[in-house]
Amino acid sequence: MRTLNDYFVPIGNVDLGGSGDTSSIVTCPDGGRVEGFSFNTTEAINIAGTCDIMVNGADSGVDADFAITAVDTGGIALPDASLYIADHDAVQLVSNDEPGTGIVDCTLIIRR
Repeated sequence: MRTLNDYFVPIGNVDLGGSGDTSSIVTCPDGGRVEGFSFNTTEAINIAGTCDIMVNGADSGVDADFAITAVDTGGIALPDASLYIADHDAVQLVSNDEPGTGIVDCTLIIRR
């Protein structure tokens, strides 16, 4: 069960195997800690992959880690370190171009 302090922002699709493929840029209405990215696969993730988490157009130094996952299933991609964002920060995922991985549709989870 989640706390009432979590909120969710759809961030779009990312091709984990695409060279520098990006999600949509989303603006977060409230600050907080990035808890992870809920995702659904539209193409299976057959090799674990990562994405850079960009904040206001700059690499935050934190990656989101995606595990091997079958097609049309979901999971949570967790950040590899704590990441806090401020009110109205812009967040985006950028693929690290790891071979053999799949396509995911993501939702950003933030805890206030």
